[in-house]
Amino acid sequence: MKIKTKLDKQLEDLKSILKESKALTLDEITKALGWSPKYKKDNRDIVEQWVESGEIMKNKRNKYNIPENLGFIKGKFSNIKNKFGFVDTDTEGYFIPRTKFGTALDGDVVLINVTSPEGKGKKEGEIVEVLLREKNTIIGIFEKKENFGFVRPTQSFGRDIYIPRNFFNKAKDGELVVVEVTFWGTDEKKPEGKIVEQIGNPFDTSNMVKALLLREGLSEDFPDEVLAEARQIPVSISQEEINKRKDLRHLPIITIDGDDAKDLDDAVYVEKLENGYYKLIVAIADVSHYIPTGSKLDKEAEKRGNSVYMVDRVLPMFPREISNGICSLNPHEDKLTFSVEILIDSQGRAIDIQTYKSVIKTAHRMTYTNVNKIIDKDPEMVEKYSDIVDMISTMLELSKIIRAIKYNRGSIDFDLPEVKVILDENKKVKYLKTIERGESERIIEDFMIMANESIAEKLFWLEIPSVYRVHETPDPERVKTLSETLSKFGYKLHSSEDLHPKKFQSIIKDSEAKGISMIVHKMILMSLKQAKYGVENLGHFGLSSSYYTHFTSPIRRYADLLIHRILNIAINGYPTKKQYGTLINYLPDVTAHISQTERKAMKIEDESVKIKVVEYMIDKIGDEFKATIVGFNNKKIFFETEEHVECFWDVTTAQNFYEFNDSDYVMKDTDTDREFHLGDKMDILIVRADLQMLEIEVIPTEFHQEYTGRRKERRF
Repeated sequence: MKIKTKLDKQLEDLKSILKESKALTLDEITKALGWSPKYKKDNRDIVEQWVESGEIMKNKRNKYNIPENLGFIKGKFSNIKNKFGFVDTDTEGYFIPRTKFGTALDGDVVLINVTSPEGKGKKEGEIVEVLLREKNTIIGIFEKKENFGFVRPTQSFGRDIYIPRNFFNKAKDGELVVVEVTFWGTDEKKPEGKIVEQIGNPFDTSNMVKALLLREGLSEDFPDEVLAEARQIPVSISQEEINKRKDLRHLPIITIDGDDAKDLDDAVYVEKLENGYYKLIVAIADVSHYIPTGSKLDKEAEKRGNSVYMVDRVLPMFPREISNGICSLNPHEDKLTFSVEILIDSQGRAIDIQTYKSVIKTAHRMTYTNVNKIIDKDPEMVEKYSDIVDMISTMLELSKIIRAIKYNRGSIDFDLPEVKVILDENKKVKYLKTIERGESERIIEDFMIMANESIAEKLFWLEIPSVYRVHETPDPERVKTLSETLSKFGYKLHSSEDLHPKKFQSIIKDSEAKGISMIVHKMILMSLKQAKYGVENLGHFGLSSSYYTHFTSPIRRYADLLIHRILNIAINGYPTKKQYGTLINYLPDVTAHISQTERKAMKIEDESVKIKVVEYMIDKIGDEFKATIVGFNNKKIFFETEEHVECFWDVTTAQNFYEFNDSDYVMKDTDTDREFHLGDKMDILIVRADLQMLEIEVIPTEFHQEYTGRRKERRF
């Protein structure tokens, strides 16, 4: 846990002074901060450290100022698929074109110069300096010469790296390697480095996944001291601890998860009372009981921020002894939990909310598949789980009431299909499976959302420093662009100032009837801001919720563990002055950190799936698929197959000439005047699947013969 030091506070004071004044000399800073002039060297060292970290800058006259006053902004760089990037500050983000990355890599702390005029659309900048590198290693393919070599990066670094002969480290030509950069280069001189690890064949997807982990600085393995600490945690629960808690072991409480889930961190129980009200208990693994603040396990979990669910493995936030063992709510075992008990009336309103420490023994480890079968009255499942059939029926009843409340207030239901890659024992793709949400998935989603909202509202009104799950209203520029695109389908958004999620909800519902819901869903989703963690309760736009947090998954999300700790303070009274001060100082930094680890996890999960999907499609070259047009740019038409595989047609390779009309959002064949629109259905042929670029190229089946002819000369 990082607590603000005296120097941190003095830096904040200096930045506040500089914000309101001209540049200051070292002597003026010494006086302003009340330092002793006798320690001039020490004072200068402190100020120069602040300069090195980019907190302040020094001008040519040796005076100090904040970057903002000199036209610069400090932030963290995020590279998006090596095509463009963003630099995020605490308050806003700046778009960075690919040509303006400099030597920055994803995760680096950088200084940017804002290049777009104020008020002229999206804020844009260029990276002028890298202040802090997240890592100094790069993954690439080695090109070996006789006396030297180069590594051609496969990631977001635009320049080849020169490798002197004595730093080859036995790497072979064409091999995927890890390079430690020793010199980052200048405008005139290439970067230099040394090979520190050989990964192997760059077209082997196992090596590609390994490279992905190395690139992002992640590992399945835990440090020895963290594992040692995990193994010291007692497996059995003492009677003394049980006596301190509310005993729920007599209730037929159940977990409902995916077939292959091993970290079971939430269990549910529902009862319909005689007065028509419902009692909902959501019991969550009490990870905070086992993981003391500041322990080695805690620091490692904070660093990871969350578990990462890749295509072929899980990188857990905690060692498996905890995530799959001690804390997992495995069936028929006594487990310590943190519960929220909500009394809900027949209209779906929460009448009473209680939070308490508890002990449970789950009656069954249920799967979504089996609960859906029970709901569908499958005789075998109904007989097997006869003791909970009535409760599942009540759960469905309550879930539909909660769902109606969410719908009426405008909560957006992004019901996008999920593609699951099914691997064989050799980690090769057997097939792609589309996962649709059934009633059991919706039940758990409804109950978890209600639990999270209840906890967030409780902590908000207690006025305790807390962690919120924040989803802000969309940027006006994005709303304008979305409105222009949606207008092609007959939909119109008005002013972004009075935009309500209910408007999106109604468009999505209408689009289902027209058979274009997938495209509309994705366009709306891409226009929204990304949810994040923060200390200020700004509400959740997508859920149309005034209070929201994450409480229900402390095994796999550090945010939830933090909420458990804050709740633990709340159920024992108001925080002491020391506890309050610690939370105020600590939470802003940790919420920023876990927001970043979440974004990184999403990127890694998506890329690991893409690697396997492209590998799978290599064997499908020449095969025909049914697809839908989902997007355009100046040179390409983007498709999604019925199996939800993303691919594109490069129209510059066709015989005819095509122009993209961005005002009407259509691609037009200028030779025949034929237009291609969003949502058009077409048969396509797979012509290329590229593992290095992670892209799949197609052509429309109807144009197959044209590709054997010669391209027409352009007419002017």
